[in-house]
Amino acid sequence: MSVKLACGVGFSLALLLCIIQLATAKAPIAMPNCEDRCGDIEIPFPFGMDSKDCYFDEWFEIKCNQSRAFLNKINMELLNIYIRGKAHVKSPIMLSNCSGMETDHLLPLNLTGSPFSISDYNVFTAVGCDTRALMIDNPLQRLGCESKCLGQKDVDWRQLLPNLIKEREFSSGKYYSIADDYCNGTDCCQITIPSSLQVFNASFEAIDGNRGTRGCKLAFLAGLYAGDSWTKNDSNVQFPMVLDWMIKSNRTESSNWMIDSGLWNANYSETVDCYNYYGSSSASSKPVFGCECSYGYEGNPYINCTGRAEKSNVEEKRKKKPKKNRVERRPSSQDLDLAQWESTIPYLTYFMERCENYFVIFFGGAYFI
Repeated sequence: MSVKLACGVGFSLALLLCIIQLATAKAPIAMPNCEDRCGDIEIPFPFGMDSKDCYFDEWFEIKCNQSRAFLNKINMELLNIYIRGKAHVKSPIMLSNCSGMETDHLLPLNLTGSPFSISDYNVFTAVGCDTRALMIDNPLQRLGCESKCLGQKDVDWRQLLPNLIKEREFSSGKYYSIADDYCNGTDCCQITIPSSLQVFNASFEAIDGNRGTRGCKLAFLAGLYAGDSWTKNDSNVQFPMVLDWMIKSNRTESSNWMIDSGLWNANYSETVDCYNYYGSSSASSKPVFGCECSYGYEGNPYINCTGRAEKSNVEEKRKKKPKKNRVERRPSSQDLDLAQWESTIPYLTYFMERCENYFVIFFGGAYFI
């Protein structure tokens, strides 16, 4: 068995913060004659409610229960949706012997065959005494962390959980994240996770024989979240988990799908960029892709991108580049314009400087984060 140090929780959270800041969608965000809000949550196409004309397919159907929005197909409660392929949902939690704790969302979670996957912006966090928490446990791979206690046999989750939540004030608003400087293997532990996971079913095992089999233990995934609050000071524990989402198409090119859907027009190739997403973990053989508004435009790229920012040399170069029916690789962080990154550099530096030593346990071959 080998042990590998993994670093990167802070960088992933900071990158998600960047995406959140850049992902503000302008009206219209929904299809014509379709509701675009459920309570305080904006519902942009390809998501939608009520009529089948309002959402792309059944995976993107939203059920609005008063002011609460749910992804109907996978029965997960939504906290918000970002048009750049991210969504926050209430995280499922693995609980064991935690007296007085309640949650509406329990494991396991299986997204196989869906357009959703668990984002690697999340951090796997486990709480408990003398316990090994495993996120992945199969003959080829074990991914988890160990949590020990100093003297006591149990963890008071009511006192510990508030310490796991870090509030940060930025110019764009208030953000919450899992504290990356609190869980160091005493009372709780944390690890980064691999990308494109679609199954989450944590388990616990004792570190030393029969020790650690009693007492409160819990495990969950959580990522950076922007909102008024994260958890409540009561027994109903809530953590936001980040999902990646993408579009599946019967056509081999995203631009062909948009033509078939009536979304492509003479100006569309100048206002939107679409990318094939290679290496998806989805069990479906259908191609998958995502779209975003081109530089200088804003809005919902699956409906229409409008407006122009002040012209720049970068924009002029992009205009000269042929874009009709363009289908490219998935954009990486390096593809973001430098100007868009400037406001987030201090946060990137902050997070990276606070990187902790996380570890991965694995059997049978090398595993890299």
